[in-house]
Amino acid sequence: MTHRTGGTKRSSRLTFRRRLLLVRLLLRSPLTGAHLIEAVHQELGDEGYPEAAESALKHDFDALKGEYGCQIRYQRSTQQYVLEDLGDLALLDLPDQCMEALAFLEASFPAGAALPEHAYIRELLERVTALLPSGRRAMTAQQTGAIRLQLPASPSERIDAATLATVRRAIARRQELQFDYLSTFDTDTPRRHRVAPYLVFFRPEGHGYLDATLLEVTPSGNEIKHSAIHYRLDRIVPRSARVLPTMLPPQRIAPPSYLLRYRLLPVVARRRDIAVYFPNTQIEYQQDGSAIVSATVTNLWQTRQVLLRYGTACEVLEPAELVELFRRTAAGLGEIYGATMLGAE
Repeated sequence: MTHRTGGTKRSSRLTFRRRLLLVRLLLRSPLTGAHLIEAVHQELGDEGYPEAAESALKHDFDALKGEYGCQIRYQRSTQQYVLEDLGDLALLDLPDQCMEALAFLEASFPAGAALPEHAYIRELLERVTALLPSGRRAMTAQQTGAIRLQLPASPSERIDAATLATVRRAIARRQELQFDYLSTFDTDTPRRHRVAPYLVFFRPEGHGYLDATLLEVTPSGNEIKHSAIHYRLDRIVPRSARVLPTMLPPQRIAPPSYLLRYRLLPVVARRRDIAVYFPNTQIEYQQDGSAIVSATVTNLWQTRQVLLRYGTACEVLEPAELVELFRRTAAGLGEIYGATMLGAE
């Protein structure tokens, strides 16, 4: 009787693991043959490849092409192998609910969408879709998505890539950041801002922002030190951003805070479904259908922008600084529209 040692089964399992590893590596990025062989040895040990590793590597590629229809191209200019298509080697499948979510993301972030161009969402979607079986990929292409985010077709301004890289580096290292900036109310001459940077985020209108604590402005203006400010990334002057050696404190410096109180008229408050925009919001509905809203805010300019959505259905009660902002806004609007309205009468 002949006894089997199980060597063939062990060898087959090892070969399958090695080829799957090659695919995983090439899904990340193109690699040279030497890098692939080294990665296989690190993952699988000395058994990863025999002495004739280059020949075995090419044999693995031939098998992946023949058995699964994978498209693996050798790029002579870089001497790297590029995985262009997985063929029938589907490494991922999703339930229908997740396919609907994928269709939602595809519809919300089409190629060329503005939000956010530097967050690599399109690249992630394309990678996930490439892992699906061909039938599921076709399903994704056919679905338009019944629900989607309404985003701009293209950004109004492009964010300088070098600026964004510098901002991200400062955030990752937890160091101060300095840059020249043109705000809405600045003239054509930018001012230098020194800040403690914390977060980059994108809003649905397509703009990217830096959430930072203001430390210094030169020349100084009406800004309040230690205020939390959202800087438009596209308004940072290109090539002006610089990471400073000073480390950030362990905790973010608390910005000046204000108690906000405003009254909403019955026309917007009577259904008792008022949107909550600010931290620590409390709503007191009145017998006449109006509502008194109180909250805590740190940025009066942004608070004004939010409350202007209500038009004449909102009356700001406090703080006094915000009331003054609204008075100036009302006066400015009166200068623009007042004469025309009186003339029409």
